[in-house]
Formats: sequence, C-alpha cells, structure tokens
Amino acid sequence: MLMSTNQFFGTLLALLAATAFVAKVLSGFLPHFLTAPPAQWRLRVNKAIKGAEDTTGKIPAMNFGWKTGSVRRQLILASYKPSAYSNEGFESKIQVGVEDRKNRESFINRMVPHNRNYNRIIYGYFHPYCNAGGGGEKVLWKAVEATLQRDPEGVVAVYSGDNDVSGAEILNNVTKRFDYKLDSSRIVFVFLKRRHLVDPITWPRLTLLGQALGSVILAIEALYQLTPDVWCETMGYPFTYPVVHWFARIPIITYTHYPVISSDMLEKLVLTPGFKTNLKLKIKYYYWRLFMMFYRFTGNYVDIATTNSTWTQRHISQIWPSSVKRIIYPPCSTENLVFEESSDLWSRQNQAVIIAQFRPEKRHKLIIRSYAAALKESAPENQSKLPKLIFIGSTRSQNDRDYVEELKELTFKNCKIPEDMVQFQTDCDYETMKKHLQNSTYGINAMWNEHFGIAVVEYAASGLIPLVHASAGPLLDIVVPWNLKANKQVLEATEENRTGFFFKDPSDPDFAKGESDNYNTLGGTFLEITKLTAEEKIDISQRSKQCVLNKFSDETFAEKWNEVLNDL
Repeated sequence: MLMSTNQFFGTLLALLAATAFVAKVLSGFLPHFLTAPPAQWRLRVNKAIKGAEDTTGKIPAMNFGWKTGSVRRQLILASYKPSAYSNEGFESKIQVGVEDRKNRESFINRMVPHNRNYNRIIYGYFHPYCNAGGGGEKVLWKAVEATLQRDPEGVVAVYSGDNDVSGAEILNNVTKRFDYKLDSSRIVFVFLKRRHLVDPITWPRLTLLGQALGSVILAIEALYQLTPDVWCETMGYPFTYPVVHWFARIPIITYTHYPVISSDMLEKLVLTPGFKTNLKLKIKYYYWRLFMMFYRFTGNYVDIATTNSTWTQRHISQIWPSSVKRIIYPPCSTENLVFEESSDLWSRQNQAVIIAQFRPEKRHKLIIRSYAAALKESAPENQSKLPKLIFIGSTRSQNDRDYVEELKELTFKNCKIPEDMVQFQTDCDYETMKKHLQNSTYGINAMWNEHFGIAVVEYAASGLIPLVHASAGPLLDIVVPWNLKANKQVLEATEENRTGFFFKDPSDPDFAKGESDNYNTLGGTFLEITKLTAEEKIDISQRSKQCVLNKFSDETFAEKWNEVLNDL
C-alpha cells in the first residue's frame, strides 16, 4: 500500500529530527577530533627530519592516518613556508617543507603555541572550481589577496577540485587572467578528490538535491584534509554551512553571487505555458518549494552573509531574514582599465565585445540571432554601420568547447553572417582582452537576471557603451542614471544622464508581464546605436565611466571584505 501524505511527511520529519540529534552529538567531539593532533606527533616529526638529514636526498614524509589533517594544520601554524603543506600529489602522507627542515630546532619549538611570537589564522576558502577564470573566481582571488595583505601572518587554504593542474599553475593563471599579485608562500592548496559530486552532469535527475548532497560530502572531505579557523564560501554551496558549523565550530562568511533557488525561479516555473495542467511541472514546483525550505535552514549557520548586488541582496534577505547581510560589489579592476583618451574625439573601432564564459545561460545565441535580424533589416548601404561582434570567454570543459562550435555554426552557416563581422576568441589572456576593451565602442551582456555583471562594469570603466539586458545587476546597480556634473547617481533616467542601452526579448521568462513595453529588443538596439553621433558616444561613455569608477573598484572590494573579517 502506498504511503499517505501525512505518513510521508511524518517520516520525513522524524528523519530530520534524528539527523539533527546525531549531528548535535557528533558536533560535541568532532571539532576536537579534526584539530587535535595525536600523541607525540612533534617527536615523530622531529625524528623524521633528523632521519632525513642522515640520508642524502631523502625527504621526510609521514602518514598519521585519521589524524593527518590535524597534523597538517599544526605544521602550517608553525611553518616558515606554509605553502609546502599543500596535499598536491600526496595521497596520505605529509612531506616536511624545505625551509622547516633547514630550521628544524626552531620549527619544532614553534609547534608549541605559547612559544610562537605571532598569531596565525588559517582562512579556508571553499571554491572547488577555483581555476575556472570567471567572475566568481575573480571575487575569490581578490578576497584571498585582500586577506593576505590584511594579515601578514595569516594563511589562506584554498579548497580546490582542479586536480588536473598544480597549485603553481593555478596561481600563474590568476596572474595571467586577473593581474593579481599573491604571496604564494602563504597559500595552501587542498585538492579534493570528489568534485564530481557537485558537477551537474553527475546528477541528471534531481540536480539541485544531488549537488547539495555532493557539496556536503565535499565539505567533509575538505575539513578532514585541513580544518581552518574561518570558513569563507564564495561559490554558492549553502548546504556546507550546517556541516562546517557542526563539525568545526568556526565562523562562516558567505559571498553569494546568486541564490541557489529563488522566488524568481519558482515564478518562472509557474509562468511556463501549461503549468496548471502539467503534472511534471507541478511536481517540480513542489520539489523546489521543499528545497527552498531546506535552503532557508542553512542560513541559520551563517555569521555574515555578503552579496554581490541589490538584486541578490533582496532575494537573500527573503531567504535568510535573520542573518547579517551586506552588499559588497565584486572587484572589477576599474582602476586598471581606465586609460587616457581624447575627451572631444571618438576614435574607437566600430565593434562590440561580449565577455562571458561560453555557457548557454549567457545567451550568446540571442545576440547572434538579434544581430542577424538587424543585418537583415538594414539597407545594404547601412550594414557597415553595425558594429563587428567579438565574443571573448573562457571554456571550462569539452562541453563548453562544443558549445563554441555550435555558436560558430549558428553564426556562419545558419544565420549566414559574413565571417569578417563576427569573431570568437576563447581563453585569451588578460592583456588581449584589455586591448579589445580599449579599442571597441560597445559592450554587450544578454543574460536574463544577471546577478551582477562584472563584464558590464569592465565595459564602462574601459569607456565602452554598455548594451545590456534590462534586469537584475546591470539594471539596478551598474547602468544607472548618472549626473556627471554632480558626480552622483540620480533617480530619474533621461537622455542627459544615460549611461547605456537596455533591451528585452520575447524569450525572457518574464516577458509576458508587460514590463517589456518600455524597452527595445536587442535587434532594435543594434539599429538604434547606428544613429549615434560621435558627441553622443563621448557623453554616454564619460558618464558610464565615472559611474563605475565611483561605485566599483578592487580597492573598494578589499576594504569592504576586510571590514567583514575585522567584524568576526
């Protein structure tokens, strides 16, 4: 006989209560288990180093079994070069760093806390895709840089699932992509083996639930390998928060780029044609509602919840009403993008850049189809007035690379756009991207409900005119009315304070709500910008640039992030 609804929920509540009880019991001794080293561990380390001194070329390596992570923590706290204790290339052993072997006696002495004349804190940054190269990774590495600069003795542990590269290669990519200078000697990489558990490919069904469970297992693996003093979660794995609280009893800081699930997602599902009569959609709706309930629960364990934009802040305030929340705009490197150019001469090339990871949600296909429509609608003699498109972005996997090939086929084969009018550049370096930003006239962002939009800020700081979707971050925070003389944001948008152009599209999930009547389509926007004079381009560009220089910068992000660390 099938279980009744009341029985189902009764069983579910009983399981949750049992889980909470077990977690509470475990949380009584797990923090000590994860951080307290075994008996005579210092003696073992000392003997291993002395033994290696007597044998040429031998490197002392030790296996402490279940206590390996707790010993790694103690060695990092005492080390002259903490980065030596990354678990890169080692299954279960810890190798003693070169600097610590050279200073054996003082190193062994520093293992006793009251013998240290410094206070070292380990800041753990949980970011399994730290080498991806997108906006989220830019936030991560600027936060790491700010943390290390704020605390000269502090150590950052980066929990990564990028096992196909070394820690040195990751840091080299950070410099190449973001131009950040990091003290590599105080960065410890903890490589995790089970990242596939948070990959959506692993969970073709019930993806949200699967990734949530996977993140819990991944967090436990991270804590087992090395328990930090502060847990900084900058990628969006909220179900790790209760685990970290119960297992480690340490402060938790979160940086949310967008909610895992939001009222917008639920509304989008309800607005789907045929929702009322489609059983599958209704089941999905209630599944999401249940998931939202658990998501709300995770916020109880957050000490400070930071968000990247007004849109995200509004949603997180609904989901976690009791947590401490702050908006910290992402680091956009506006200081590095501004360059001197004539204020009364527009000499940029007639081209538009699209900087976005090559993923479907960035809606590259919408841009291509809209551009093709504008080409078709333009008279032959006016087609040259349309800007050339340059797509720039990173590819994280073979799926992303296959997606680029789809875009090329759509562009040149299906839409028959001339090859000299569209260009694709994948995984290009920072300097190449910067050169395109300095030479181009427009920057496009087509994503619906882009939570913030670092690329849009980069467009504006570089002097480009933004063409953006009228939603979320670009609408609420970035392409806002700006009074150049007063040097401040104003409420009412007019032609005199415009900083860019907005568009909507019939493919938008909320297009039918009627708000789209005030906006052009992207195809129409392409045609509209062909009519701009050089003077109008200069005015819009100057207002947009001044706006982002005042509101967003790496320095501002670092200051705000350090305020959060200070408040802990």
